[in-house]
Amino acid sequence: MIEAQPGPGDGKPPVTLPEDFPPGLKDSLLLVAGAVLVGGLTGLTGVAFLYALQFGNAGRIRIAGFLSDWPAGAGLGLFIVGVASCAALASWMVRRFAAKAAGSGVPYVEKILRGPEHPDHRNVFLVKFVGGFIALSSGLILGREGPLVQMGAVIGERVGRWLGGVRNVWKPLMAAGAGAGLATAFNAPVGGTIFILEEVLRKVTPLSFVLAAAAAATSALLQRGVFGMGQDFTVPGVAAGPTWNLPLYLIFGLLVGFLGVLYNKILLGFLASGGFLQRIPPMPRSLFIGAMVGMVAWYLPRDAGGGDDVTAFILSGRGGVVLLLAVALARFFLGPLSYAAGTPGGLFAPVVALGALTGAAAGIGLHSMLPQAVPSPLAFAVAGMAAFFTATIRAPLTGIVICLEMTGCYELFLPMLATCLGAYLTPTLMRSEPIYDALAGRR
Repeated sequence: MIEAQPGPGDGKPPVTLPEDFPPGLKDSLLLVAGAVLVGGLTGLTGVAFLYALQFGNAGRIRIAGFLSDWPAGAGLGLFIVGVASCAALASWMVRRFAAKAAGSGVPYVEKILRGPEHPDHRNVFLVKFVGGFIALSSGLILGREGPLVQMGAVIGERVGRWLGGVRNVWKPLMAAGAGAGLATAFNAPVGGTIFILEEVLRKVTPLSFVLAAAAAATSALLQRGVFGMGQDFTVPGVAAGPTWNLPLYLIFGLLVGFLGVLYNKILLGFLASGGFLQRIPPMPRSLFIGAMVGMVAWYLPRDAGGGDDVTAFILSGRGGVVLLLAVALARFFLGPLSYAAGTPGGLFAPVVALGALTGAAAGIGLHSMLPQAVPSPLAFAVAGMAAFFTATIRAPLTGIVICLEMTGCYELFLPMLATCLGAYLTPTLMRSEPIYDALAGRR
């Protein structure tokens, strides 16, 4: 047995992420068992968080409906104050108890796993769960996957230090926990595994693959087998169209790539230290952002939040071009604005919803002009989900697999590949940095 790594607060020597299993069979089996334990704990945490968010989002909509019967202006004012207060409370929790819990958390997880540092996870789990629940339930345009990835990473690190018998065991288990968190967020175990290899570690090794897959599969077993949670979206029959229409998907992907570059620039601009938003003190800033989101959530209650209701609405075949583009425009700015509030919350779900909105609008337009080439506008909506993800985060395989697992539209694999090719090519040629790399640089 090799000596255990010291925990946080000790004289911590630099550590590296091992790429292969330890030589002893016992230690190797211990690692796999640890990954299964991490996946189980992360899956239970994720299911609890998702159920809490369902309750919170439904509660916000019920409150808006109740207040709509109040005298003119009174209900709207009280609702805006409530949303602003929730944003301010979640932001205060981060500043007061766990600065590392701000935003997505993915850049911080990547920094720890790729570098020699030890994490500072004090209070992160609690703040991510409670603060994330408050922020996302209030209607801020943020994703559930950010809190779940970081909570899974905390679980993996803690289990690794508890096992303690294998050198650097906490790092591969931290990676496995992060992947299980993403897998639970979207009920996408394959996507969660690929996310760790493609985006977080950016390499495939025997150890990282086995542990990430074991943790993600265990979380899926709990989520699907025990709690009966199926895929996120049900999509009616979607036809990809003839193979010769692939250039249409490629061109659409190129345009989405440009939108992704612009989206990242807006988000980074809102976070810039010299920008107008960051010159506002944190408490007034979060109150202002919450009030802006509250205004939209009052008039469009189901169009606020992470975007699941928006995506489900689109994938049911509803919505005209004008409505889709109007909602997309609002969320295009409110997403980065919400992230600037400094609360817990991710980026994945909002950009996936934006992809569905822009893809559906493009699909409807193309269907009206070229019905034989585009028999189903929803094909572009599904492809757009993966494309916008690719354009902002620059992880095309993760985006494709997650969106396939969320929708079950496996016949769209080739169109999605063409779309993501375009969405990857545009920001690459424009020398636009992937959003997590840019955010990590700002740290």
